[in-house]
Amino acid sequence: MRKHSLCFAAAAVLGTALFCAPARAADESPANALLLIPSEKTAFDARFQDFLNKNGARLTESFPPSAFIGYVPEELDVQLKKKYGVQVYRGKVDDISEFFKYGETAVLAGNSWNKHFQEDPPSAPIVISHQVNRAGPAKIMLRWNEVMKAVTYRLQISHDNAFRRIALETILPDNSFELCTPFWADGVYYWRVAGELVLNTGQSHEGAFSDTYSFSISRPAAEARTAAPVLPAAARFKRPALSWPKAPAFKYYRLQVSRDKDFSSPMLDVFTDTETYSVAGLPVARDTPVYMRLMGADETGAGAWSGPSEVILETPAGPPAKGRKPRRRRHDN
Repeated sequence: MRKHSLCFAAAAVLGTALFCAPARAADESPANALLLIPSEKTAFDARFQDFLNKNGARLTESFPPSAFIGYVPEELDVQLKKKYGVQVYRGKVDDISEFFKYGETAVLAGNSWNKHFQEDPPSAPIVISHQVNRAGPAKIMLRWNEVMKAVTYRLQISHDNAFRRIALETILPDNSFELCTPFWADGVYYWRVAGELVLNTGQSHEGAFSDTYSFSISRPAAEARTAAPVLPAAARFKRPALSWPKAPAFKYYRLQVSRDKDFSSPMLDVFTDTETYSVAGLPVARDTPVYMRLMGADETGAGAWSGPSEVILETPAGPPAKGRKPRRRRHDN
């Protein structure tokens, strides 16, 4: 890959200095832009170079005199176009013909930039099996393949195959989901999953949903429960896990975590058969209040939702600062 040495080599050929300053260790943002500069003079204009430097741009690959690759904050796109006529490419260049107008090095820049996207993962996960995998008398396991560059997965379960009525939507750190059937009414349900990806450019991107599959739930008729777990009004946790008091009446729990107290759009909606649930790898920020609530169940059915509990994941305390031991005072005899 062409790095800073290319900048200086090009400078020697063209008899002037390029603006590809060496990257600082604290500023290693990944390349996220390809710049196509219409005027050969613009790249070497001191005001243009100063504009980039002052706004945090860092160009790491040079294809003089018209094309450069590097990190450029997205908010600069409009100004670069308006003030300097610079075309900024953020995604893959599908039509390289525009680059032929600026010579072979510009075409080389376009091809080099497109290599950033060659290893992009599939747009949708592949379901390992659309058959229902029983994980016990009251559990169903849904599984899909791990998608390259996926950091989390978004699962949706619906009452209809068009997903007009979402029964459950949640973010998951792993490529599986355990569903407890006592919380669900009898019937057929549809499910699909998408990966939340981090691309080579460092940008986040939600992939397409997988194909839609279904499962059915049929349980013996049981009398509805009305009991609800009891949660404290507020709780703080030092580890990236939520926990609650054990309730002997319940064997399973449905846990929801939401940024809003009304739980209109929970970010986490999961099941567990223990009184704790790890949120490591999920978008639950430290030292920021969120809300959780619980519903309990046994094999016969589920009860009501608990009241909301405001919870905070505390930032772990760092090691104590190393300081000089206090000097002992000398006492006069």
